[in-house]
Amino acid sequence: MKKYIFIFNCNSVTYLFFMFVFLLQISCKKDKRSEPLEKISTVPEIEIVSISPTSINEFDEVIITIKYTDGDGDLGFEDADDNSIYVTDNRAGIVNEFHLGPIAPIGQAIVIEGNLPINLENVLLLNENQSTEQANFSIQIKDRAGNLSNIVTTENISIQP
Repeated sequence: MKKYIFIFNCNSVTYLFFMFVFLLQISCKKDKRSEPLEKISTVPEIEIVSISPTSINEFDEVIITIKYTDGDGDLGFEDADDNSIYVTDNRAGIVNEFHLGPIAPIGQAIVIEGNLPINLENVLLLNENQSTEQANFSIQIKDRAGNLSNIVTTENISIQP
């Protein structure tokens, strides 16, 4: 039977001590995934994703897609008479209101985000004496707590007769 004898000198002990301290230090690093996520506001936030098409004939449909984020998930109303999407035609300040059904279950305070298409049907020329008219639209949404989102504005579209 062989016996192993370990001989430690001062340099070996110092080396082992520093290795132990180093391993202890790197094993105690905070895991970034365990840190809480940044708090998302309970006031809805929106941004324009797209507007399509950008050139239309009068009475055509335009689809504006917005991205929404809400920290407590209270976007949308059960009652179809409650409108919560406001689209303003900036040529004349005409506001169109739209109903949005609940996105998350009622009573659930959860973070929600996603894309929402808004269909503007029958876009009109306001000045029929022009051959082409430029229009853009501002959008704002309201949650069930009455919080209004930021206002976002689309790029211009062209409308022909």
